[in-house]
Amino acid sequence: MRKKLLYICVTVALLLPLGSCSDVMDVTPDGRLTMEEVFSNPDYVPAYFSTAFDAIPFKMSWYYWFDNLPSALSDESWSCDDVEGTGAINAYKGQGSARENIFETMYNDQFDYGYWNKYWKSIRILNVFLKNLPTASVDSENNRSRWGAEARVLRAFYYLQLVKWYGALPIIKEPFPDDADYSTLKKNTAVECLKFVVEDCEEAMKCEELPWRITNSEEFRRLSRGIAAAICSQAALYAASPLYNNGENLWDWAYEKNKICFQKLKENGYELYTQHLYPEEYSCSYGEYFVQNGGGNGANPVDKETIWGSLKDNHPMWWVWGLPIQSNYRAGCVPSQELVDAYDMLETGKPVLDLEKPYLDETHLQPNYTEGSGYNPARPYEGRDPRFYATVIYNGAYIYVGNTKSVVQTYNGGNCELRDNDRRYTRTGYYLNKYRNWQAFSGMPGADGKWKFYRMGEVYLNLAEAAIEAGHIDEGLALINDIRHRAGFDPSVDVTATTQNEARLLLRHERQVEFAFEEHRFFDTRRWTKNEDDMENEKFCTGMRAKRSGLKLTYERFIVGSDGSSPSKLSYKAKWHFLPIPIDDVSSLEDQTGDRWQNYGW
Repeated sequence: MRKKLLYICVTVALLLPLGSCSDVMDVTPDGRLTMEEVFSNPDYVPAYFSTAFDAIPFKMSWYYWFDNLPSALSDESWSCDDVEGTGAINAYKGQGSARENIFETMYNDQFDYGYWNKYWKSIRILNVFLKNLPTASVDSENNRSRWGAEARVLRAFYYLQLVKWYGALPIIKEPFPDDADYSTLKKNTAVECLKFVVEDCEEAMKCEELPWRITNSEEFRRLSRGIAAAICSQAALYAASPLYNNGENLWDWAYEKNKICFQKLKENGYELYTQHLYPEEYSCSYGEYFVQNGGGNGANPVDKETIWGSLKDNHPMWWVWGLPIQSNYRAGCVPSQELVDAYDMLETGKPVLDLEKPYLDETHLQPNYTEGSGYNPARPYEGRDPRFYATVIYNGAYIYVGNTKSVVQTYNGGNCELRDNDRRYTRTGYYLNKYRNWQAFSGMPGADGKWKFYRMGEVYLNLAEAAIEAGHIDEGLALINDIRHRAGFDPSVDVTATTQNEARLLLRHERQVEFAFEEHRFFDTRRWTKNEDDMENEKFCTGMRAKRSGLKLTYERFIVGSDGSSPSKLSYKAKWHFLPIPIDDVSSLEDQTGDRWQNYGW
């Protein structure tokens, strides 16, 4: 019988190699040691713990920028690697499977994939650590307490990622012994898994030895109570959402959890980033925020919004995801017209399209315009939400090439025109601007912003959603307006609602804009959908074709990736709510338990 079993049944056995430690702790013992030897040595204990940090995603160039599947599989973007026959295009064509899992196997470990095995392996390490920590030899009781809290935060993070991608899973709190009987192993519900995440985070937040923010440069890779609160906020929100809640109304519970997390974070110095030091280069403080790369660490950081940011080095964004005028390697994932349509008009504060029914047809070629918004289809990019300019590069936009501003031309014959056979050129008429530091192309090392795992802006909108769903509509709207004020909207055009459904639409609309290209849209559109329902809004992806004839410029919507006779993406089907569990693990689980373990549709 295979011993892989989700890495749950992969035993550390009696002899454990400890030669691969991360730099979380500067301890690297050599040789092979018994578990007793590991936990009886105060130097080896933190070294063993440090190995659990190895599964934290790289993000940035070796994950996010190289092939951003979460973005490409939602309605916010299209992958220009469709000509390569890899990555998202296989999902567009419905070619993913449990044996060729597009997320797990496409690039293997070379590009920081394979998280199914990585997360379970690290959960196993953490379970072993937590079981042995109470009696382990440690250099101080302060560290014993702090390490235990950190281990719970990290386990919560890994579990949350697994549930988001794969749904219902077994809750494993302790390591399985060598002779364990796995025949009785059962799936817990997704709600139970998410409540387990919340419990781990709440326990960690009780630890006085665990700081709310990392202020010591030698500890920048360590975890904090702030991270625990952010994970708790998201997990509670997900638990109450239709995809996960099994029909149970958990919104009052999610609201209370989110309110506590929000208040604790505010009390401990986390806030929205509101500086706007470079108005010539960035349209608003929101755009400037995403080029901050300090992770929000330090005693008094400039960036107090980032709760947990990646510290991994990255390639310059213009090279990995760029434009032809920058001699780019590839265009990457480019914004869809659906995303562009979501940015409101700044002066009126009104959405361009009706929130309840944005399109009059299935293919999204007939927009349902909001009366009185101020939008002009002949000049589609004028007067929009400043976050639009911070996120999207469009026809007529300016981009730095070296120290020179150059105009972007996506029209026919332009320097960045649409092409359907070249990975360097857009498919939708747009390119990505978010995370892009104007200084990076000039050779400033590490200038582009680094990935934000969790930020205060998310906690604002997590609480807003829970508040609205729990019936506290005014509280939810106030939080939405706080986010919009930071973006640049005047309080005179604050959003209002008279019904819960109106408020719900405003909240979902705001999340689409605020979190563009931060991986939220993929999970949001799914968690708002019931298990058995397809995501019809993701059936077609559209773009905007700019046409120039002499001095005249016109704009025309079009369907990307098809002739219009079939959907642009086959990943809108209900089976894409969750990715398939790897086939080898499914077979082992089903052989041993007699139950079906594979996710619906796979």
